[in-house]
Order: sequence, then C-alpha cells, then structure tokens
Amino acid sequence: MKKAILTVFAFMAVFMMPFAAHAAGERILYYDVAAYINNHPIPCYNINDYCGIYVRDLRSYGFNVDYDDQSRVVNVTRNKECTDITGIEGVKLPWQESGTLYEVTEESDIKVLLDGVETPSYSVNDSMMILLDNLYPYGSKLWAADIKALFLTMDDLPVIEYAPLEKAARPYGHYKPASSELDYNSYYNFPTEEVDWGFTRVEGDEPELYSWQKSMLAKFDAYYIDHDRPHAIYLTFDEGYEAGYTQKILDVLSKYNVPATFFVTGEYLDESSDLVRQMIDKGFTVGNHTVNHKNLAQCDVGTIMNEIEVISNRLRDEFGYDVYYMRPPEGAINERALAIAKDMGYNTILWSFAYYDYDESVQKGEDYAYDMITRYMHDGAIYLLHAVSRDNANALERVIQYAIANGYELRSLNDLCKP
Repeated sequence: MKKAILTVFAFMAVFMMPFAAHAAGERILYYDVAAYINNHPIPCYNINDYCGIYVRDLRSYGFNVDYDDQSRVVNVTRNKECTDITGIEGVKLPWQESGTLYEVTEESDIKVLLDGVETPSYSVNDSMMILLDNLYPYGSKLWAADIKALFLTMDDLPVIEYAPLEKAARPYGHYKPASSELDYNSYYNFPTEEVDWGFTRVEGDEPELYSWQKSMLAKFDAYYIDHDRPHAIYLTFDEGYEAGYTQKILDVLSKYNVPATFFVTGEYLDESSDLVRQMIDKGFTVGNHTVNHKNLAQCDVGTIMNEIEVISNRLRDEFGYDVYYMRPPEGAINERALAIAKDMGYNTILWSFAYYDYDESVQKGEDYAYDMITRYMHDGAIYLLHAVSRDNANALERVIQYAIANGYELRSLNDLCKP
C-alpha cells in the first residue's frame, strides 16, 4: 500500500503522484480497504493502490461541491456552516474480490479544484473521482495497516466511534419458488420425448438448426445464442470435476477482465469448493449443472426438481450465492424438464458452439483448440467449453485476444438474460 501515516508524508506523496486530471483508460478496482472521514465510512475504490472517492459524496462529509458547467470545473471547499457530518448510510466493503475491475476511466475535460488548487481527478460513470490522500490540507490522516483502513480526521467537526465495515452480500435477483410451491401434477401433461441438443456447425456463422428446436427453447425462456447483440460472445465452462486447469482459466479471464459462467455439479462442489469461492469472489457467474449430472429427459418430475434444487440450495447456504442459470447435463432435454426449470426460476442455457473437448485422454493440442474455437466464432455465440481440457486452458488467452482483435465483445449471461 502506498499510504502515508503522517500528514507530512501525505503532503510529499501528493506532489510525487503523476498528474492525472484528464486520464482515460485507468483501471478502477474494487477495494477491501475501508476509508473514513471522522470515522464515518465513505465508499472507496482502488486507483493505482490509492483510495479513490467520488467527489459528489463529499457533500455528506462537511464539504461544498459546486460544478460550473461553463468553465467545466468542480469546486470543492469546506462547508463552514457544517457542524456535524451525516455521512452516507449503509457503506459496506464490496462483495466482489479486491482487485476485480469496477470501471475504466473516461476522457474528460472537467477539472476538480480543492480550494482553488487543481487536484488529480478521474472521470468514472459521468462523475468525478479524486484520491482521499489529496484531502490532507483539511485534517490529519492515518493509515491503519492492521485493519486495512485509511482515516481522515478534521478537528473542527465531531468524531463518532469507529466501527469496522461489514462485507456486502451479493445481491439476489428475481424470485425463485421452492419445488414444494409447484404443482407436480401439471408437469405430467408435458411431452417427454428426449431431445439431444445438437446442430450443424458453420464456419464464421451461427449453426444450422431446425425451426422446431428454436421454438422449443423460446417457449421456455431457454437460450443457445444471442440474436440481439451483434458481436457478443459468451464463454461458459462445464465443471463436472476438477482436472487441474480451472485456476489457469480463472487467471486468464481475470487478466483480461472477461466475464464467464461456470456450470458446476454436486461433485465439483464437494471437491473444489475453494475454486467455486474464487469464481464467486472474482465476480464470475456460477451456474447449475445439477447435483448428480443426470439425464433430465429420463427423470421423473420429482427427480428433475431435486437435481436442480439441491445444488442451488447448497450454493446459497454454503456461499451466499443465488443461481439463475441451469445447463442440462449432456444437453438432454424435453419439454417437461424445460418447463420445470423455467417455473423454478431458471433460464436454461444451451450453446451454439461445442466440440469434442471433454475427454482428458483425447487432447489434440493447444493449436487445435484455438483453431476450432476461432474458426466457428460468430455473433451471439454461447460457447460450451469443458474446463477439464488442457487444450482449452492453454488456448484461452489467444482466443480472447483473437475475439477482441476481431471486434467481438465478451459478455456476461446477465446481459443476455437479466436475472
């Protein structure tokens, strides 16, 4: 950490920092450091290992914040009429893992002045950020390394009792009923003929399917491709068991800030809970691949519900994580299974690209994987890749570079389904 404990060191640090009033392309990260003004917590983010705060928030901490549109200047001054700080209610540490990307700074000609002196500033989400370190003229600062907290204390205002911040819970989306709330008998009226998901691949274009396949999925809010977002790509990985390559996959995805979804089974939860925790903390999506990896098209109503519900309950109970996406094992579906998944609150996620990558003993090399994945890349593609494939793990970085260079956007399933 580049935090200064004494005010004099903070003063020196300010003038040693690069001046960044109009910096674009800076990575703003989620932070596990807590920031306080007179012991009132203020939301903060990581900007080059410094605490970055939104200028607008300072209004709740004894400051005036005034924007002059004509001069494109934000003036920050101490509010001399303020006798007490209100602070912002409900400030918590982010649920995302520290170091996960929050935003990237934008081009801006707006300047931020602290009592008439320009200070390094950053445009984020159409608002300006500055470094908490640069508020040194207004009070004394203290960096408490043992509790990972940075304090600014202004002596002319009251100081409340310090309280450590709680970590925010991951937000939940739409309501998902328990199986006990559903009418079992109604599902016996749905067709049970098994459909094994498949299609004809087309180089550089979406696969060829029968119209009945498309209409079957649309009826039950299931997806195999995104037809609404040109150049979108969705990376999904099936995790039946751990073969030693998931960590590398996570590292590559994190390096490029690429979202992905990991569909996990009960066996994977049993054996690799540390990796599941890492997926969640790094902001990736975890999906339901059923608890026992059964062919749902061959299961009765109660078994289908149990296969889906057990693993989702475990993810919520053990990780505080709610699941909204289900991938049927082997791509085996029928209308009954799709109807049950929909009524339980899930989008069924199939795919528009897959290849023979799931046999650990039949790996054809990194170049083969790269060629297969890129040759059939197409708009709206949902990729099914198996994390047990050494070739997939080794080719992933090149695949991402290829996709970006060719104008594709790697997106989250949340953009497609909006849970």
